[in-house]
Amino acid sequence: MWGRAGGRTCGIALCLALVSCSQTASRQALPAGPPVARVTAAPVAHAQPLGVPTVPGNVAEDGQEASGGLAPVRRVGDLPGSGVGPADRVVALTFDDGPDPNFTPKVLDLLAQYRVPATFFMIGWEAAASPDLVRRIAAAGDGVGSHTWNHLDLTHLNEAGMRVQVDKTEALLSSETGWKVTCIRPPQGHENPGLVRRLSERGLSTVLWSADTRDWTRPGTGTIVRLALANLSPGAIVLLHDGGGDRGETLAALPRIIESVQSQGYRLVPICH
Repeated sequence: MWGRAGGRTCGIALCLALVSCSQTASRQALPAGPPVARVTAAPVAHAQPLGVPTVPGNVAEDGQEASGGLAPVRRVGDLPGSGVGPADRVVALTFDDGPDPNFTPKVLDLLAQYRVPATFFMIGWEAAASPDLVRRIAAAGDGVGSHTWNHLDLTHLNEAGMRVQVDKTEALLSSETGWKVTCIRPPQGHENPGLVRRLSERGLSTVLWSADTRDWTRPGTGTIVRLALANLSPGAIVLLHDGGGDRGETLAALPRIIESVQSQGYRLVPICH
């Protein structure tokens, strides 16, 4: 009797030990800390990352997708109150990812030399680091728009994230320019109807582009010029960059772009100002 009882006791102890080892191994296989949210790679690496809450997929806070009536701006005449007609021979040069303390002043110097305006979609923390450049851009009569606080994909953010990436940036830019900033360019152009609606409810127009120079890839000055001028037409919005990396090629391309646009009878105009 004792032997059987002792055997059962040993058997139970052995099972418990095996279960405990199995559970320990399972715990050791799990990664430490909370799961890391996947963020779509940006064209350039931006410093000072700021974590914000996310929601899965392209879902608005209330779970509703927008229905019709709202669309991103791809041409100057699409902007509310632009006063630009479909046939008006105007073109807007736009710059993303600044203000950069090295390259933005050089872009501004070139614009001043040619006496033409442009529009700058600014990263919030970059603007906070160089408020003098924000004020210089505004004083020159150039347009100013938001490019989020630190270049995150807005389609995956909940309301708390929107307050950081969108509202915080808009408040800063409005404070420095002296007017309410009413335009935003989502990083990498990522948008959906729900996001466009949510931005519209904040009084913000979602501004994209009609010509992408892909200058952030540094494809060569000639390629940047060619892509900027490809299919040039009334109301075109050209995407360039003044921040986020070495913009030497963009600076070299800018005079050729301006001269060619003007030689074809187009007038350069600011938007979002």
